[in-house]
Amino acid sequence: MPFLADADVRSQLKAIGRALLLLLALGGGVITLFLIFLWELQLTTRFTETGPIELAQSLILAASAGLYFLEAYRRPELRRSLVLVGGFLTCMLIREQDYFLDFIRHGCWVYPALGTAAVCLAYACTDLRRTIAGLEHFVRWKYFPYLLIGLVIVLAYSRLFGMRMIWKELLGQNFIYDAKTAMEESSELLGYLFILTSAVLANTDKRLQ
Repeated sequence: MPFLADADVRSQLKAIGRALLLLLALGGGVITLFLIFLWELQLTTRFTETGPIELAQSLILAASAGLYFLEAYRRPELRRSLVLVGGFLTCMLIREQDYFLDFIRHGCWVYPALGTAAVCLAYACTDLRRTIAGLEHFVRWKYFPYLLIGLVIVLAYSRLFGMRMIWKELLGQNFIYDAKTAMEESSELLGYLFILTSAVLANTDKRLQ
């Protein structure tokens, strides 16, 4: 077809292809999360801190933080801003490990989280002009909303719609704690998927670079 030789048409088809590829990737991610959820349901004791859902959440957060730090290493002009993003996700990862850190001391997760935040902020402050410029570039990136959506789901939506009072009001005498937990944990998984997607795209999308 002659029209396919047109540069604009090829560019448009590439954009459509990238969108479809992203759709397939997100769909595959949702299916994977669903399988993890089904795995959890097969366990005798569900939704524990050592179960497959919590493990998946920690692995996704670790991968996301690692990918942002990797891109920070690759991109000197964005390094300080991406270190802040990676540091924030690392603090979230540390918070997710509170069950294990409580064996050392209750609330122990606060100290490594504050240490991580302090190191990342101190590094960002070594050149505030470049940090601000990098953050401005990052928030203008077309896939930045993926990170925002993920954070809103994890930090707000899952907490609010996983509140015990809502489910007790909804289910009444049929209230089952697992129903409330299932809603909260499945929402968190979805949020983490969006965060991971943003991290992967940060390492592959040339527009960020």
